[in-house]
Amino acid sequence: MQEPDYAQAIVERVDSRLWILDHLEDVDADFLAIYGIDLEQADALSARRFFALTYRLPAYTGVMQARHEAEREEQQPSDSSTPTRTSSTPAPERGGSEAVEVSLTQFRAMYPGWVSVAQGG
Repeated sequence: MQEPDYAQAIVERVDSRLWILDHLEDVDADFLAIYGIDLEQADALSARRFFALTYRLPAYTGVMQARHEAEREEQQPSDSSTPTRTSSTPAPERGGSEAVEVSLTQFRAMYPGWVSVAQGG
């Protein structure tokens, strides 16, 4: 019996999300800290939205970003000269433009009203 063409894509998609099961407490903490969503009380959060937001957690400063960076550093050879970007590493300068990395607090002060923060309650 031959597998359908889409079977491998499904397996890859599931494999790319299985890590979530090993880190549910960390995901819960990051959801509260980053998104302001308490997963214990979030009845209206669909599975699609949960997985979409969870998949993006390593992009934000939190537990999952720290775990992701630690895992990436473990996988790299120790003599690698390629630096990895961490939350404490400044952004690389771009040729011809003045790229400046600022904290969220600084950004909110520079551009009031552009960013809103959900407050848990």
